Amino acid sequence: MSAPERPVIGYIVRRFPKISETFILNEILAMENRGMDIHIFSLLPTRDSRFHGDLGKLKANVHYLPDIFDLRTLLRYNKRVARRNRERYMRSLGKVLRTGNPLLLWRFLQSGYIADRAQGLKLNHIHAHFANRSTSVASLTSEILGIPYSFTAHAVDIYKEDVKEKVLTRKIEAAKCVVTVSDANKQFLENHAKESSDKIIRIYNGIDVNRFKPGDDAPDSPFTILAVARLVEKKGLDDLIEACRYLRDRELSFRCWIVGKGKLRRTLQELVDKWKLGDTVKLLGAHSQDQILERYHQANLFVLPCIVGSDGNRDGLPVSIVEALACGLPVVTTPVTGIPEAVRHEHNGLILSEQNPRLLADAIQKLIFDKNLYARLRQNTRASVLERFDLRKTVNELLNAITREVA
Repeated sequence: MSAPERPVIGYIVRRFPKISETFILNEILAMENRGMDIHIFSLLPTRDSRFHGDLGKLKANVHYLPDIFDLRTLLRYNKRVARRNRERYMRSLGKVLRTGNPLLLWRFLQSGYIADRAQGLKLNHIHAHFANRSTSVASLTSEILGIPYSFTAHAVDIYKEDVKEKVLTRKIEAAKCVVTVSDANKQFLENHAKESSDKIIRIYNGIDVNRFKPGDDAPDSPFTILAVARLVEKKGLDDLIEACRYLRDRELSFRCWIVGKGKLRRTLQELVDKWKLGDTVKLLGAHSQDQILERYHQANLFVLPCIVGSDGNRDGLPVSIVEALACGLPVVTTPVTGIPEAVRHEHNGLILSEQNPRLLADAIQKLIFDKNLYARLRQNTRASVLERFDLRKTVNELLNAITREVA
């Protein structure tokens, strides 16, 4: 019996690189460290002006798809792949045309471009991140080429109110395996696709536990609160800022750093200005991984009061929470979706009800003054994530799933 064919994997992502999606870069780098041949297809060009230093380690070629203004190029690739795969191409095109959805037709043309490149690169598996547009393109590419695809579902792509449940279910049914980042997500997806529940796998977003570890020196005064997150509604950062107002009014000595970028930056800065918190609360913008690691080492406490957004969007399980725990920081957070899978109340952090800034302030104040509780939580932080969130382990799990389907 011949050995299973080694996978040559095409990753389809919406935009690459993206500083807020470093987990994708880390996953691909770990794949390459295992000897995998990876090719990245980015539907859109990057918008970030700064990147993580590890990007220079990437071996994979990044293929940027032509945009709407280069339709001629897109059509040329589609014609070529259609000649080689006429029956599958026309069958898939017919299904798309029958939907009457022009956006889906655009996704089909993108998939035709990728399919042509994929044949030249001898890809035999496609993996997409996020269950929306990237997976739409992956599923269509799979139909054209007759090769399997898989995808990783996160949060915005499954929980938002505008997610079409029937479309999501069809993607799950057509995929060879579906990865998601928490048990809470897994249960949610299984409820949508009960007949395909056996192909839904929980694989946590892993981190490099050798990089994210406690620092050598104790943090400087004053007591430092840290949040690392995109500046969007579901992160609950307005609650954190309001909690800082209560702490300031109680005349406590502290500072709060918020690392990240996003559409709510102006709104959050206006809150800081409104409550005259500029001396204690700083919006620091986007950071590289090395800069974020330095912030973890300078902080005493990680706080991320996540909420379910007004549009249904929520976090699956923020990677920054796992990084903070690995660096020895107790975490104060909320029980949204998969967060309790990493943070256990009064074990390695505190879990509070959502959208309660006063309660959040009380919890932070308690950890400032209750040295015994703080020390007990901190003692449990790193050990609580080492086994389940080690990137080497999680990538092995993903490779096993993909290889099993390709074989």
